[in-house]
Parts: sequence; C-alpha cells; structure tokens
Amino acid sequence: MSTTALSDSLPSSVPKLDSSGLNWAVFLLRFQDAVEAKGFWGHFDGSDARPGEPTVTVTPPADGATTTTMVAKSEKLEKWEKDERSAKSLLTQKLLDSALMLVWNKPTVHECWSVIVREYMDRGTFARTELCTAFLQSRCQGGESMKDFLDKLRARREELAAMGVDISVNDY
Repeated sequence: MSTTALSDSLPSSVPKLDSSGLNWAVFLLRFQDAVEAKGFWGHFDGSDARPGEPTVTVTPPADGATTTTMVAKSEKLEKWEKDERSAKSLLTQKLLDSALMLVWNKPTVHECWSVIVREYMDRGTFARTELCTAFLQSRCQGGESMKDFLDKLRARREELAAMGVDISVNDY
C-alpha cells in the first residue's frame, strides 16, 4: 500500500456520520483525532488559511513593447491546495449522501466543516436527549427478573456512553 493511500483514508475506528446525529459526539472525537494525526486539522478549524497568491510588479519596457508576465503558484500555495483536497476527501469519506450534498459546493474545508458542525450539533443534542429520556423511563417489566433488567440497564448505559450520552450515577 502506498503512502498516499494511507494519508488519504481514515481508520475504520472513525464511524460514518449517522444522519440522525446520534453518533455525533463519538464521530467528532474520532474524526478530529484522526485528521489531527494526518496534519490536516488546520484546514477544518480555519487556522491553516490559504496563502496569498504571488504578486508581480510589471514595469513596461521604455520602448513601449508589450510584455507578458506569467506567474507560477508558490510552492506554499500548491501544498496548501493539495492538503485542502486531501482534507476534503477525508471529510467526504465519512458523510452520508445527504450531508455531502449540504457541503459539496462550499469553497473551503473550513466552510464545509462549519456547516456540518452546525447541522449535527443540533441533531446530536436532540438524539442524545431522546435516548437519555428513554433510558430514564426504563422500567422492569412484569415477569422479568430484576437481575436481567439491571444487566440490560447496565449494558444500555454503556452503549449510551459510547454515543456520548452521559447517564449520571444518581440517574443510573
């Protein structure tokens, strides 16, 4: 496997972002960790801004002849653009089609990420609140042993913790 392929893909530990936002908290932590390890997080948080275009000052020759000046992109700008494409690829790998369509036309990864954060913070908060409410309303059903109920409750609490839903010791 080539080095390029490794740098352009995320580990399987980064889940695909669920449309409900249910896995937003875990997605955010794992995604940020993986992207930081690849050195692209600055494209997401905006701290790695696009370098300016090279500037050229053209002084026309004294004889009035026309001059054509071609300016090549700076190496710094070329690297930033390549890293921007890689960062966008990392993001789109873990988005469902509906989320991808929200961000595809955004000109920078920072703008794409801002849209995803706004969209999924709300969805994730709503989904986690619903899960927490459902957990707190759990009751042992008639005929079910208390031990089985408590075992299921403990397992459910662990599942919720993996989704970013914190059930306090008192609530548990």
